[in-house]
Amino acid sequence: MSAVDGDGTAWTAGQVARHLRIAESTLRSWHRRYGVGPQASRPGSYRRYTPVDVERLQRMRDLIAAGMLPSEAAYTVCTPTGQPLDEALDDVVTAARSLDNTRCLAALESAFAARGVVEVWERLCRPALLAIDADQRADPGCVDREHVLSWAIAAALHRVDRPAGEGSLVLLACTEAEQHTLPLEALAAALAERRATVRMLGAAVPTATLVHAVAAARPAAVVLWAQSPATARPEAVRALGAFPLRRITAGPGWPRRRLPGTERFTSLAAAVTALTDPGP
Repeated sequence: MSAVDGDGTAWTAGQVARHLRIAESTLRSWHRRYGVGPQASRPGSYRRYTPVDVERLQRMRDLIAAGMLPSEAAYTVCTPTGQPLDEALDDVVTAARSLDNTRCLAALESAFAARGVVEVWERLCRPALLAIDADQRADPGCVDREHVLSWAIAAALHRVDRPAGEGSLVLLACTEAEQHTLPLEALAAALAERRATVRMLGAAVPTATLVHAVAAARPAAVVLWAQSPATARPEAVRALGAFPLRRITAGPGWPRRRLPGTERFTSLAAAVTALTDPGP
């Protein structure tokens, strides 16, 4: 979530520097020397960073911390590797339509390894799901394509490299009537990729079970996913009010107006940035 306006689209240089725990002068140097900076900035305007920009800068910082020269790190994060995502999207959709699990999974695994969870989710997985959903609306009998694609995405996300977690625990759960877990699987993988400590409760978590899990695990934050208004459960949010934690609603099922005492995420990039931001 953007520290500016809550939608994850407008970070200042100072906010990015605090988030990454580096000096603003370092950000300026990376931008001037290597071209690693806000992609949408214009001459004469204030530099504004999107979540994708922050993701790229965080990767560069981590590569330098691991011993890579800044010039090499910049080349690594700015040079696309593997299959271009538009080609990968075509492959994934074609494989799903052919019910080819193996080909679908291979293309997704390669993309995640090359570009990371956030970029691949936004630019490949979501467009592929929309394409297959359009197929299904045109022909309700082809729901098998959605099953193939969903399985492949989930399997690829489970195979994303997950280094040991650090920091406070984030607990992820679907509301009691919600069966759609893919967006939470993506969030779990993206957080783990960032070395966050994350636990997944999965689909259709009864409110009583959620409360029990929170009491046992004592997470710093709980993310509740609802795909539709029919599955959103405000009572589940209220049931967590007695615990000292961040209550976060995610998914299109929740109302636009945030429930009292909660945060609301509207994109994977915004959620990952907010949940891994150490603050000032």
